[in-house]
Amino acid sequence: MLFMANYINFTKILRMSLCQKNIVFFLILFFLISCKKDRETIWDTEYTLPIAQTQLDLGDIIGDSLLIKNSDNSLNLIYDYSLAVDSINTYLEVPDTLQNKSVTLASLMLENRTMSDTITLGEIYPLSKLLDGQNMPLEPFDVKSNDGQDIDITKEFFKQAKFKEGYIDMVLNNDLPVEAEKIVFVLVNKSDKQIIVYDSFMNLPPGGSAKTTKSLAGKKVDGILTGIVKQVKTKESDGPVLINSKKGIRIDLSIRDIQLEYATAIFPSQNLLTENQEVQYNFGNSQVTYMEIKSGFVVMEVFSNVQEAIILDYSIPNSSKNLDPNDKVRQIVKVPPATKGSYSKVVKKFPLDGYAVSYKGKTPDLPPFKYNTVYSEFSAKIEYTGIERTISLSDSVFVRFGLVDIKPKLAIGDFGKREFNYEHKEKIKAFENIKGDISLEDIKLSLWFKNTFGIEADMTLDNFTGYNSRSGKSVSLISPQLPGTFTIARAKNNPFVPFYHIIIFDKSTSNVKQFFENLPDELNSKFKMTVRPRGSYDYTDFVFDTSKLTANIRLEMPVHFGTSGLELSKLTSFSLNNIKNIDRVKNAILKLEVSNGFPIEANINIDFLDKKDALLTSLSESTNMQTALPANTDVNGVVINSTISNLIYEIPYNKMQLIKQAVKIRIKSVMKTTGAFRYKIYDSYKIKAKLKGNFLYEQSF
Repeated sequence: MLFMANYINFTKILRMSLCQKNIVFFLILFFLISCKKDRETIWDTEYTLPIAQTQLDLGDIIGDSLLIKNSDNSLNLIYDYSLAVDSINTYLEVPDTLQNKSVTLASLMLENRTMSDTITLGEIYPLSKLLDGQNMPLEPFDVKSNDGQDIDITKEFFKQAKFKEGYIDMVLNNDLPVEAEKIVFVLVNKSDKQIIVYDSFMNLPPGGSAKTTKSLAGKKVDGILTGIVKQVKTKESDGPVLINSKKGIRIDLSIRDIQLEYATAIFPSQNLLTENQEVQYNFGNSQVTYMEIKSGFVVMEVFSNVQEAIILDYSIPNSSKNLDPNDKVRQIVKVPPATKGSYSKVVKKFPLDGYAVSYKGKTPDLPPFKYNTVYSEFSAKIEYTGIERTISLSDSVFVRFGLVDIKPKLAIGDFGKREFNYEHKEKIKAFENIKGDISLEDIKLSLWFKNTFGIEADMTLDNFTGYNSRSGKSVSLISPQLPGTFTIARAKNNPFVPFYHIIIFDKSTSNVKQFFENLPDELNSKFKMTVRPRGSYDYTDFVFDTSKLTANIRLEMPVHFGTSGLELSKLTSFSLNNIKNIDRVKNAILKLEVSNGFPIEANINIDFLDKKDALLTSLSESTNMQTALPANTDVNGVVINSTISNLIYEIPYNKMQLIKQAVKIRIKSVMKTTGAFRYKIYDSYKIKAKLKGNFLYEQSF
């Protein structure tokens, strides 16, 4: 029955239209495919795509900046290296030199001052007030008293003072109408009754005067004094006289030659302290007589408890700026008055750029001649302000001042004998990327010394050795000039002319050809130097801030060589991500199209690297690299045209998976010449390489 049912169904299908039949056919086909379990259909599709290109020339291993093109477009390799074997820091480092001064005031003065006061007849003999203005005979009297009259000297003299030195002059004038047979006068402080003046005056006629002088040394004097006429004894008048109770004993006081221990007063302008001194700097082994300053400062730090403004004045008399003798190092600083029980502080820093300073002391042109010594003058003074202040000799000013951060532009003197030994290693960039063996046509090595110091030196060259770190081989330079000692004369000044000493090593006088055929990427040198071996030139040696003694090396080589394995290489970015469906590529055939513009055959290879420059794989093994044919040349070995070589590489599945991971490639060309032939290399010589791929894809349905 089942068979019959199927037969009937098949018969129905046969009776369908063509369109209906097609639909059924595809439904059956889809059913059959869907029922197939884990079955794949695989076929390959082939594409040809360019995937990388670059070019190589000598600049990739030597550096374009080292290659000089000649007029005929041939190349010279010029390599310069300069080593400063000596500089100004070796000879002269100027230390900060600050002087600390903690000083009390050297003196404290007041101006000579005078005043007058009168002790009247009415004050001495009160009954005279009743007779005031009358003409009458005046009986003799003898008045004794301990009472006095105040004499205020605060405005004219001071409020209070203690004297270190000084004198008080007192002139007693008799303005009475009768002769004073005896006057006893006392001048005391009102507060403590200390006696300032005590003296007797005898037989003073009317209008007469007498003078007495007393020392004030050690005495404390108040601004309010008491004058006491302890006794006035007069004679009888010769007849009627005019009684004037307002006249009496007139006192003229003057204070002179004053030096104070302290005072409360209005002080006049005066110098408080002066420090003129020679300060010696420690320049080590150097003896400096003159310096032009490129940069630096005068520093002044002041702490004062003086209750008056202080003017500080610091100068270096033997200095100038820009050769102007009237423009000297000088700085003036005003320190404000201190408050009682405290202090005032000032810190100032002044630039010295452009100044020249003598280091020969106070009298640079007179013997005994000095060096490393700066003469400076420092003073402190107060100016008149009209304000009452209290100042004491025990008041102090602490000052730190001097020169700091000094960088010389020029120094002159004797910088001492010094000996230096040098062992130096220096990378030679010209050869650091070159691998293989070369045979050079010609080469010259120049070693020249440039001295911009005004100091003589003897130089001894012991050894020059070139080291090839790739091969581990060292070659020492051999020449009659090694080892050897020669003199490097000092530079000249005004006008400035440096000194040069040049030594030439060529293939006729040394093994310099073999030295550089070793392709050294490191130069090891050993030499020693004695500075000022025969003394100085009367302290006229000089150093500038730019002074150096440099050893300069110049390698001059025509790029004209033969080789049995010179390697050119270049690193460049790489990616297969632009290849469609790269994840389904299973293997490939890569074609490297090489246009060789060198007259030398080249074995070509490509290394594939990850982002850390680690090697993933190479196109071929290093022992099985394919060769790009040399360019076509004329009879002189000059390239006529490049040669195209197509190098084919089969890439199996495993290597293809590594290549997919690469982000960089290194294209390498190992060049070889035949026999002993050497080729001159021109600027146009290049190797151009283009990598193409035939990729085989894996697809499934």
